Amino acid sequence: MTRDQHLAFCKICVHRKNDFERGIVCGLTNDLADFENDCPSFERDENITTRSFGSMHSDQPQLATASAGKRFINYLVDYLFILGLASLVGVVVALILSYVAPEKLTFFDQDNKLLDYLFGGIVLCAYYIFFEGLTGRSIGKFFTKTKVVTENGEKPTFAMIVTRSLCRLIPFEVFSFLGKNAIGWHDTLSNTRVVEIED
Repeated sequence: MTRDQHLAFCKICVHRKNDFERGIVCGLTNDLADFENDCPSFERDENITTRSFGSMHSDQPQLATASAGKRFINYLVDYLFILGLASLVGVVVALILSYVAPEKLTFFDQDNKLLDYLFGGIVLCAYYIFFEGLTGRSIGKFFTKTKVVTENGEKPTFAMIVTRSLCRLIPFEVFSFLGKNAIGWHDTLSNTRVVEIED
């Protein structure tokens, strides 16, 4: 049988497993299908719905988009880490200035909302670009076992990750993934999706 004929079974089988390198593999053998005519271990997955991610006619893994609940947990965990990172960067900058240019320390006493937003935006973008660019996952996504992929289920390019990160600066964007499909503006504008994975 051809790969496409195998996939006609594998994509709707409860034993399917998503492998980002090889596509859909058998969860029982951890390998590509190699049966003839029909699979003796085949069990149809009755839970496949229109929310399942990926084309049923392609070799891409069948991936389920992350729920709004998991996306919200991602946001909360990442937000806490971003706050911690921003505080750490602020302390480091203040320590450096105290030795190099102590007179500039008054800069931290100013109440400038625009500078605060700019600093926060830089830290936020750096956080997401670093983690999602390297692993496809922020710290929050490690907790919820989710990952960023392209609309075809592949690893996103660095440009896509940068676009995702910059789009997070759009006002009220953080609430955009709370809709019916749990897809945010930073997903659609960068042609990416957040999907559930097994590890």
